[in-house]
Amino acid sequence: MTTTSSAADDARDLPAEPTAPWILVLAGGVILAWLGVLAWQVAVLPERVPTHFAADGRADGWSSRTGALAFSALIPLLVVLPIPLLSRLVLWAPAHINAPNKEWWTATGPRLRRFERLMREDLWLITTATMVLLVAGQVGIVLAARSGGEAMPGWVLPVALGVFLVAIAAVTGRMFVGGRYAAQPDLD
Repeated sequence: MTTTSSAADDARDLPAEPTAPWILVLAGGVILAWLGVLAWQVAVLPERVPTHFAADGRADGWSSRTGALAFSALIPLLVVLPIPLLSRLVLWAPAHINAPNKEWWTATGPRLRRFERLMREDLWLITTATMVLLVAGQVGIVLAARSGGEAMPGWVLPVALGVFLVAIAAVTGRMFVGGRYAAQPDLD
């Protein structure tokens, strides 16, 4: 058995395991939807945009068109889309990870490389769910800006939040209840 440090060195020398294609297709579809909504915002947002809403859906905070567009573009680019890159920390600081079967996963380079892929896939799913929530908020902002009453349709955020919570529950259930991080016989 190797030490965690040498296992990490070995793992970094191994080729990355590819992300499951269905995850990439799902993430790519949501990213395309985000870009489509962003283009829609560029085309239709007025100079004064409602960007904050009370519980009843009525706008109670506004922004400039430029500010709303910057928020819609920069939050995903700077905060959400980089999340899957956090999986790389597994290869650089394996002693600091906290996961089921940590000792097993950090014992060898191939195990650590596989663990990085599993984490990357789970982080892509969390990123995708978060992007769905943000895109729904952006759609709600456009609908509110284009409505005469400057109110977001009452269904937008509850439906988006519901989808987000179900998706996060599914991902975490898959991670911790589904045995995703159990020892894998092909790596023994």
